[in-house]
Order: sequence, then structure tokens, then C-alpha cells
Amino acid sequence: MPALRLPAAALLFTIAVASGSANAQTTLRLTWTSPSGPKVCEYTTNADGVTMDPTTGALLATGAFAGADCPTATPVSDPVITNGITSADIPTSTTTGATHTITWTASADSCSYAGSVTPATISNWPLSGNVCANAAACAAGASVPVTIPATVGNYKFQLSCTKIGSSVTAVSAQDVAVTTGGGGGDTCVNNAGITRQTFGRVQYNNLDARDTDLTLFENVFGHNPAGANRPFPGTANINQRIMIQRNQYVALKFTVPSNFPPGMAGQFRFEETQPQTLRMSYTISKTCGDFSQVAQAPLTVKCIVDNGQVNSVLLWAYQPSATNACQLVPGETYYMNIIQAPLSTLTNSGCSGTCGNTIQNMKIQGTGWPTVIDQID
Repeated sequence: MPALRLPAAALLFTIAVASGSANAQTTLRLTWTSPSGPKVCEYTTNADGVTMDPTTGALLATGAFAGADCPTATPVSDPVITNGITSADIPTSTTTGATHTITWTASADSCSYAGSVTPATISNWPLSGNVCANAAACAAGASVPVTIPATVGNYKFQLSCTKIGSSVTAVSAQDVAVTTGGGGGDTCVNNAGITRQTFGRVQYNNLDARDTDLTLFENVFGHNPAGANRPFPGTANINQRIMIQRNQYVALKFTVPSNFPPGMAGQFRFEETQPQTLRMSYTISKTCGDFSQVAQAPLTVKCIVDNGQVNSVLLWAYQPSATNACQLVPGETYYMNIIQAPLSTLTNSGCSGTCGNTIQNMKIQGTGWPTVIDQID
């Protein structure tokens, strides 16, 4: 049966209560003006009677009309947000400078970002005015790239939608805690034309995907569905795509455990491309953002993959006799620097937006890998 919503100050009515109970079936005698003059219509509620919405002050009732003098207009239809704001759009915690895309659609006549709280201005997330003003535009919705400003604090991203004839406002919101980005104070090489991406999405071949801090190795290659992320050397044989934006790079910081046993070895294998980015480069260096074609001693050219294609590998080891590998030292801190461009021209990316090739973290040999190894393939 139709639900009747009566704004408290909008109608003159007489209520005849069937019993003295506050939640009893109620008959409403509504006097309304028709083109032919005043008419009286009776509306009988169910046993819940008439209640008031504590937020809007609207009177609410569920029941049925009776009598020829009742209006025949289309019943009120409330707005519905058909695709709201979730952690898939923007996580509950992120960092300054991170970019997220918020996608929404609604069955409504108008929507706005009213109710949002942004300690600093976000140009494409206006706090006033409608972002859709008719049913077709609201149904189409929007995909909004939101770049977090340099101001830390508590943000709230809210979509508020209304429909003509309804007193209900449909709301979808996500609270987000913003902290400082930039890799915890790391000093990175100032490469002209490119910047370090500190936050973004990582996708795994078992269909896991998450937004995470891209300054730490364990957040990417130490993925552990059963618990805390694993420090270097991470999770054996894990395949992942880091979604890197055009003209940005990722620098993953890691420290080789001080008790790393001799004979350890692994490799990062460029396993699969996306159509746009057929090649990419990556280095292991003592310096964040180091994309030099010449390794800093004692590291060697074995720590560099320049414009690599599918199946190219960067082999590392703690085994001084292995001259074919990038030698790592227990207790030392390194960066794995990744970019979708050749080292000779860092701005010559094949990616027009955001792209991610598959890199596999492969175990070659050794006993220092995690006791429980998740095969994600």
C-alpha cells in the first residue's frame, strides 16, 4: 500500500483515532483543494498509526485511501542513491597528494555534495550547488577524480539527493582520515617531469585489490590475506599490479632483516603487460627515486632493469659469489623504484592515465621466506 508523508505545517486535517493507543490504526480526514472545489478524503493507516520523522519533522503513515474524493496523482517516490560512496572509491584513511576516483549514480531529481567536510578546498568537490539537476543527469551520475589537498585532518565526502514531492533526502557518505604523504620524510631524487606516487591501488591475480601506502615494500609484495603484511623478502610467488599514474613513479622502501641467512635469492619478474604499457623500468638503490642508468657502488648494473619487456627480471641475492645478481646486505635499507618509462626519458610513458603491469615476487632459494607462503597466481 502507498506510504503517505505529510509535512507537519502543510495540511489542515482532522484525526479520528480508533483507540487511545499512541500506535493505533488511525483515520485521517484530509480536506484538500481540487479544481472543482474543496474535497474531503479519508486515509486509514495500519496499526502503526501516524509517526513523525525526527530528522525532517514529516508525519509518516502507511495505509490506504478510500472514497471518490481522494486525489489520484502519482504517489510520492523517494530518492535512492543507486551507487554510493564506499571504500572502493576512497578508503577510510589516505595521505595528502593521493588521488581517488569517486563514482556515484542516483534515482533523484537533484544531488549535491552538501554535508561534506573538507578542511581544505577540493576544486572538483564543491560544497554548494547541485552536481545534477534532473533525473537523467542524476541517473548518469559522475566519476570524480579527487586529489587530497596538503592539509591533514578529518574529511567527509557526502552525496545528498532529493526528489520532487518527497521530503526524504538520500545520503551516502565516507569519513576519511588524511595524514601526511611523501614517504615518511624520505628524501627522493628530484627527477624533472615526474613525481613520487605515495598512495594508490594494488591489484592481485586472485582478485584481491586494495588502496594502500605505496612507500613501503611490505604493502605491495608482502600481501598476506591471513594477517599482517610481510616484510622483505615478502610473500613468495605473489603476482601484483601497482596502478601507477602517468609521469609518476613508486619507490618501495625495505630493510633486509639483520638475521638474513646467506644463500637467499629471489627475483622480480615482469610477467604481464597492460595494452598501453608494454615496457617499464625498475631499480634497487640506496636512494629513493634513483633512476640512474649507472648504479651507485657497491650496487651494480645487475640492480637495474631499463625499459624491460615481458619476462625481464631483476635477480637479487645475499650471496657475494653470485655475480649475476643484485647483492643485498643484511640490516641495510633500500628502495625498489618502479616507473612505466625508459630510464633515458622518464616522461616518455606509454600510459595515458593510470596503468599497472604485473610484477611477480619470485622465490629462487633460501630459508628466510615466510613460513606460510600464499601462492597467489
